[in-house]
Amino acid sequence: MSAGNSGRGTPDEPDDPFAYLYRPEGDAPPPQQTLRQPSYNQVRPVGERTFGGQQGYRQQQAPARPDARYAAPETQVGGRPPNGGGPHDRRRAPGPDQRRNGLLIGAIAVVLAVVLGVGAAILFSGGEENQGANDGESSAPTGNADDEQDGDDPTDPPADEETEAPDLPVADLTRLQFGNGAALESTFQNARSDTGAYIAVQGRPNATITWTFDFEGEPGQYYLYTGYSTITDGQAMGFSVNGTPRTDPVDMQDYSTASDAFDDSWVRTFNLVELVQGSNTVTLTCDRPCDVAIDQLWISDHEES
Repeated sequence: MSAGNSGRGTPDEPDDPFAYLYRPEGDAPPPQQTLRQPSYNQVRPVGERTFGGQQGYRQQQAPARPDARYAAPETQVGGRPPNGGGPHDRRRAPGPDQRRNGLLIGAIAVVLAVVLGVGAAILFSGGEENQGANDGESSAPTGNADDEQDGDDPTDPPADEETEAPDLPVADLTRLQFGNGAALESTFQNARSDTGAYIAVQGRPNATITWTFDFEGEPGQYYLYTGYSTITDGQAMGFSVNGTPRTDPVDMQDYSTASDAFDDSWVRTFNLVELVQGSNTVTLTCDRPCDVAIDQLWISDHEES
């Protein structure tokens, strides 16, 4: 209720302050006024209307029709909701182009799956065949004769694989030939032969030791090693290789000066010799002072320390 209003009914003064402007001339009585409509500031319950100044009845108001000027954009024809469409835009039914793209993608995926499946089947079946071949199953050769000639022979050893060198000969004292009193003995201790025996030639002029052996290596120059024991300097034996006498004897000096006994004076010496592939013969002869005992003979391809 606003100021100047006493509530329901009409105010004491007329509502029209400019009524004097259209009064009849000569102060004629004004025409009878009709009942006035309620004032704009008269309080009425919502939905209550008056007709002709009489209290009317309440009518159920019909729902207000939306005004196109104030309607939400999504309710107008061709309108779009704000912010790019929101979640409702994403849930809209796909158009014809989208359905065609989906079908095309699905078809491509099916073709790829079939191709991958066939490739996997071929790969695994090929692996099983190879496994069967490795297990001993025979298979037909592939490729032509020219290809096989150009390739390496599978039976040949790899080019970078070195062939193992044959074992070089080592004398078995029990198989040697002795002459002019040379013989196997075991009086002295610590001999390095397999049996602990040695060949005694001391005090036996022209005693001979002959070693015949097969050589499977490359022909050429090798080291002939002689193991011996002596307690006197200046001892030596002459020798020959394959029937050819050598001018350099087998020098047998007393290199073990720590002892004066044969038991503790075992040493070695070497001479360079020419060997041929196959059978070779080395002969040692006591043709000079040779107060020695020999316990080893062997061939080496290098100078041993």
